[in-house]
Amino acid sequence: VQLSPAQFFLLLSNLSLQARLAVALAGWLGPRRSEAFGLRWSDIDLNEGVVSFVYGFVDGRLSPLKTEASRTNLPVPEEVQVLLREWLASTAFTAANDWLFASPSTKGKRPYWPGQFLKSHVQPVAARLGLPKVGWHAFRHSVSAWAKEAGLELEQVKTLLRHENLATTSQVYGAPQIDAKRAMQQRLVAYVLENATPAGGVQ
Repeated sequence: VQLSPAQFFLLLSNLSLQARLAVALAGWLGPRRSEAFGLRWSDIDLNEGVVSFVYGFVDGRLSPLKTEASRTNLPVPEEVQVLLREWLASTAFTAANDWLFASPSTKGKRPYWPGQFLKSHVQPVAARLGLPKVGWHAFRHSVSAWAKEAGLELEQVKTLLRHENLATTSQVYGAPQIDAKRAMQQRLVAYVLENATPAGGVQ
């Protein structure tokens, strides 16, 4: 399952702030669900607009990401930066070591379980809107499809998705720097924005 840009924006516009941030991260950056829910505020640099992926939250446990390609940083689109600032001003868990998606039921000691968060906060809204039953991986598939449709080369798509086999390429030819990644991402963002509605643009 993957979403069209129009479906993605429709879903975003009907979610609560926290769920909107989670889906925006998933839809713009395409992290694995364990990576998104393993983020702390210290992994986010709002001044530079960069996120660093270091840990994953799987089955209630935090573990370092296994591959060099996964343990890297990505630029954060302005659309996600706005939501991050709004969430930082709204949540009770704002310390550098606090989880981005801290669970109130654990008093912020743990992040939400990704699957439960999806079932409680995202899938019911998608169903009400007549959208497919999305899983977190659907957003990663969507990012891949949008990037290809935006005209990015396969190697550039691999860079944005932080696929493992990019690590070997990076060691030989040099890893793309954040400015190069940002340029790739901006092409993806422009494509999604232009195709968000049948007439083009975002309503």
